[in-house]
Amino acid sequence: MSDWRPPTLANPFLPVTMHPGPAVTDEIRRQLRLGQKARARELLDAALAATPEHPEHLYLRGMLSAGAGDNVSALADFDAALRLMPGLPPLLFNRALVLYSLESVAEALEDLLTLSRSQPGNADVWINIGIIQLRDNRPAEAIDSLLRAQRLAPDSPVVLRTLGNALRDAGRFGESLPLHRRVVQATPNDPAALTDFALCLLSAGEAGQAREHYSRALAVDPGDQTALAGLYMTGNELGDQGSVSQLMDYGALLGGGGETGTEDEIDLAALRALVLAHEKLVWEPTGRSTRLGKQSPMLDLSPGSSFHPLRQMIERQVQQRMQVLAGDPHLQSHPWLKGLPRRWRLQSWITVLEQGGQQAPHIHPAGWLSGVFYVDVGQPGLEHAGSLVFGRMQADLPLQQPAREHLHRPVNGQLITFPSYFFHNTVPYTGTGPRISIAFDVVPQPG
Repeated sequence: MSDWRPPTLANPFLPVTMHPGPAVTDEIRRQLRLGQKARARELLDAALAATPEHPEHLYLRGMLSAGAGDNVSALADFDAALRLMPGLPPLLFNRALVLYSLESVAEALEDLLTLSRSQPGNADVWINIGIIQLRDNRPAEAIDSLLRAQRLAPDSPVVLRTLGNALRDAGRFGESLPLHRRVVQATPNDPAALTDFALCLLSAGEAGQAREHYSRALAVDPGDQTALAGLYMTGNELGDQGSVSQLMDYGALLGGGGETGTEDEIDLAALRALVLAHEKLVWEPTGRSTRLGKQSPMLDLSPGSSFHPLRQMIERQVQQRMQVLAGDPHLQSHPWLKGLPRRWRLQSWITVLEQGGQQAPHIHPAGWLSGVFYVDVGQPGLEHAGSLVFGRMQADLPLQQPAREHLHRPVNGQLITFPSYFFHNTVPYTGTGPRISIAFDVVPQPG
């Protein structure tokens, strides 16, 4: 139903100590053990300024950057460390995870396959190979890799759950369901385990049982967008029109629809040129919903970046929208509002659709509120070409009831917002010129 969640960064220890002196490295390690990441970063920056080619310090700084979400900086440090110590397993492993997060999926898989040859008994390597193969719509290969991981770690919930997902994708429900049941028994309060089991149940035609597990997941985590999407699917399939009407209340939950205000005026021509010149646009990126089009990795929205003015505009619009939602008495009992984040960050990416381009139905599980800013809707050759469709569910499920759909026809300069659990897709685009949009998520943060 959605893009695969990236594997969690591992933190193996790099057992090398080189100049400048063990005392500096020991102090950095001590600060890391104490959880003093800022102080450790200060020490690492100072040590690397004095001795730039110190592989362990490069590695540790890369891990800190990766943990903070700065994957570009992490990759630079990991690359530098690998030039000094080629093939070192912890560096290869963590570089693979960073490459995966940066949408360099083929390069990530290459690093992991290299590790599998030198460390065939490492279950973490095989599980991540399986995750990438599954995301790349290669379930048979994923199953083989995950079975290797299972032999090495037979009771690992992560291995069992991911293998269960691969078997589900292959239509082998009789093998998938027992694995998911084992995982839920072992980790009853893991929302991801509950929602994966629920999707497998729904795929097997058990909408009632699936709904129970989606409800359990939402009780554990009120902000779980996958669980909310699942409640829409199962409620619709079971004929619970009251629940469906609440979850898909387009009148109350869709925001925007007009052009942005004067204070948020954006030079669309300049933004269009900036977008089309972006060097990281990828044709049909692996595991994403875009077909016959390009998509970028997450944009650099930091101060000084070319996209920072866009970030400021989106953040103003988001803050206004969240205030409206929080103050709407009609929505006080809505389950989505229970997950309203106090702290959040913005992440954003580009989508460019060419002739026949479209996005398959999907949700944004990492977000709470999502949206799209339309830079250039092109010149559609048909009335609804390139329009946005809400509510249409993924096509690989044996669902019998018609979806609760809503069609939105975008215009240039328009920003719209919607709950991240809303399924959405595009009508195939045909017309003159590309269709260019910038999507974004409001990602909840701890605290």
